[in-house]
Amino acid sequence: MKKTLFYLIFLCLSITFATAQDNIGGTPPSFIYSNLPTNIDFVQVPSPDLNKLAAEDYDRNQKSEPYRIGVTLPVDFSLDNSGTWTDLPGEEAAIWRLTVRSEGAKAIGFGYSSFYMPDGAKLFLYNKDKSKITGAYTALNNSDNYFFSNDKIKGDEITLELFVPNDKRDAALLHITDLDYFYRPGENNTIKDADTCEININCPEGSNWQNEKKGVCLIDIKTGGDWYNCTGSLVNNTSQNCTPYVLLADHCIYSGSAYPTASECNAWRFYFHYEATLCNGTSPSGTFLRTGCTLKAHDTYGSTNNGSDFCLVQINAPIPNTLGVYYNGWDHGGNGSTSGVSIHHPQADIMKISTFTTSLASINYGATGSHWRVVWAQTETHHGVTEQGSSGSPLFNSTKKIIGTLTGGGSFCDTPTQPDFYGKFFYHWDKNGTTSAKQLKPWLDPENTGVASLAGKAASTCPSDIGISELNTNEEKININPSPAQNEIVIKISSPENKIENVMIYNIMGVAVKNIPVLNMESLKATIDISDLAEGVYYMTAQKGKTIFKGEFVKIK
Repeated sequence: MKKTLFYLIFLCLSITFATAQDNIGGTPPSFIYSNLPTNIDFVQVPSPDLNKLAAEDYDRNQKSEPYRIGVTLPVDFSLDNSGTWTDLPGEEAAIWRLTVRSEGAKAIGFGYSSFYMPDGAKLFLYNKDKSKITGAYTALNNSDNYFFSNDKIKGDEITLELFVPNDKRDAALLHITDLDYFYRPGENNTIKDADTCEININCPEGSNWQNEKKGVCLIDIKTGGDWYNCTGSLVNNTSQNCTPYVLLADHCIYSGSAYPTASECNAWRFYFHYEATLCNGTSPSGTFLRTGCTLKAHDTYGSTNNGSDFCLVQINAPIPNTLGVYYNGWDHGGNGSTSGVSIHHPQADIMKISTFTTSLASINYGATGSHWRVVWAQTETHHGVTEQGSSGSPLFNSTKKIIGTLTGGGSFCDTPTQPDFYGKFFYHWDKNGTTSAKQLKPWLDPENTGVASLAGKAASTCPSDIGISELNTNEEKININPSPAQNEIVIKISSPENKIENVMIYNIMGVAVKNIPVLNMESLKATIDISDLAEGVYYMTAQKGKTIFKGEFVKIK
C-alpha cells in the first residue's frame, strides 16, 4: 500500500509504537471535542458457556494440550447496519461509534472480513473506563485481501470509533464478523498466573541468557475458531537475512479438528519482550506486538501423535531492527547436552526460565528417537518447571543453541522432578517428510550449506533496511504542557539540544498549520504561541540530526 507523506508524519508521531506493530497512536476525537452526543449504538453479544469451557479446559490440561484463552463468536457489524455517525464541529469530518458488550470477557478483540481505511481515516478502540486505548489503525493497516484483526482490549465492553474525512466516507470499509472473546487474562495481565515455583527470566538464572530471551515470544494462536497460547522463538537462517521465522510446536496449532486457515494465521499475535524487569516482578514492560503470519512447515503430531511436534511460521512483516530482537541459533546435529535451559511463558504469564543440569536422554515419544527427556533442577531462586502455555518453547543446549521444542510432560511445581519431553531439532530438520512443508531444512538452510549448527544473530547486525529502520532515526517524545491549552504551550525535551529544527504542527486532518524552521531551547524548554490555532487536537514533530521529536496537544478556546 502507498505510504503518503501524511502517514509517514503520523508514523513518526506514534506514541505507542513500542507496544504495537502498526498502531500509530493518538487520541480518539470524542475525547477531545466537547458536547458530542453520548447516546450511541450499543450491542449486547451473548457470552459463551463459561462452565462448559472450564470443563473442556480441565480435560485439555490433563492431556497437556495447548492453553486455550478465548473463543470466537460470530457477529455482523458494519458501517451500514450498526453504529452512530456524528459530525465533528468545525471539521470536514465525522466519527462513527459503536459500543459492544459481551458479559464476563476479560478482553475482547475483533476480526474484520472487510477493512479498508482511506487516506485520513483512523480507527480507535477503547474500553469502558478508557484505561486501554488502541489505535489509530490507518491506511498502513490495509491489506490486499481486506482482512484485519485488532489487538485484544481489556474489559467486556469495547467502543469502536472511526474518524473519516467527509470526502472519504464512502471509501471506508469496516465489516466485523468475529468477536474474539477472551476469558483468560493472557497478555497485559498484571496478575501472576504461572505457578509459584516458576522463575522470572530476569532472576539470576537468566543473567547468561539475556540475548536468547529477546527471540522468545508469547503467541496468541487462532485455530478452529478458538484462541490458544503457546511459546515460540525467532530462529536464524544461513542467509543471515533476519527473516522473521518463528519455531513452535505442531500441537499448538491443531484445534482438535483442523489446522488453522490462512485467514486465522493472519490474526495470530506475537508478543516479544513480554517480561518483568525485576526478579520478583509481576507486570510486563517494554512489550511489543507483531500481527499475522504464514504457515511454512509442520508435521502432524497434533493430529496423529506421530513425529517430533514442530511448526515453523513466518511473521508477515519484518521486525524493525530498533526493537532489539534476537534470532536464536540452532543445532541439528542430534547431540544432547549436559546442561541448558528453556525460556517460556507458562499460563501465558511473563517470561520464565527453567534449568537442567543433567544430561538429556533420547526417547521415543512421538516417533522413534524424536524427543529429548528433560529433568529440571533446583536453582538459586526456585525450581522452574513448565506448564500449559510453555508448549513450543525452545530448549537451549550449553552453547545457547536451540535443540528442541516442548511437547509436554509431567513437571509441575508439586512434581518438579518429573520429566518433560522436547521434540528434537534434529528430527524437525528433515525427518518428518521429504517436502519443504515437512522440514526445517529448506527454510533455515536455504543456501544448502550443510552446516550442522548456526549461531544466533542480534537485530543490530541485521540488514539496515529491515522494517522502519530504513528511516535511520531515533525517536523521542516532546512533553507539551499545558494540554488542553489556550494561548501558548511549553515544550520540553530530554536531549541536551540548544535548538531543534523544522518544528511542524499538524491538525487532525494532517494539514500543516504552523512551521518553525529553528526553535531555540533554553534549559531544554521553549514556548510556542498557539493563539491563532482553532480548537482541536494537534500533532507536533521536530528534528535535530537523526533524532525525531514527537508530541500531541489539545487547543481550547
